Amino acid sequence: MSKARVAKLIGLWGVTLFLALVCLRSGLTKLPAGSFWERDFRRWHYPGWFRLTVGVAELAAFALLLVPRLASYGAALFALIMLGAIYTHAAHGETVRLPFNFLLLGLSLVVLYARRPHFLKRRAPAPARIDVSPVA
Repeated sequence: MSKARVAKLIGLWGVTLFLALVCLRSGLTKLPAGSFWERDFRRWHYPGWFRLTVGVAELAAFALLLVPRLASYGAALFALIMLGAIYTHAAHGETVRLPFNFLLLGLSLVVLYARRPHFLKRRAPAPARIDVSPVA
């Protein structure tokens, strides 16, 4: 394996682990009652179950990100969560929170692209076949 390939792999794992840790922290802090997230979700007029749903989705993204074959699904799930966060913060004038949300969205898209499922990867075109059968 070339040094460039090793560096890419280490970089991808670094980004993935960073996202996974953000998902873990964010998901775990959303679950308990009385957290600051409960106050924020109430202020944003979201029902209580929605906070729990987002927390569980973040924990699911955490688990998926740690499995290379499933990391693209975890990254896609977290990207969707970040789109919701960006909308929420923008709609409520909380622009100071947006840069970090955009960073997380961008990193999620990097992991999504790099770990995309096999069926989405480009395949090299098959070489042209030359018919060498005798002409009758």
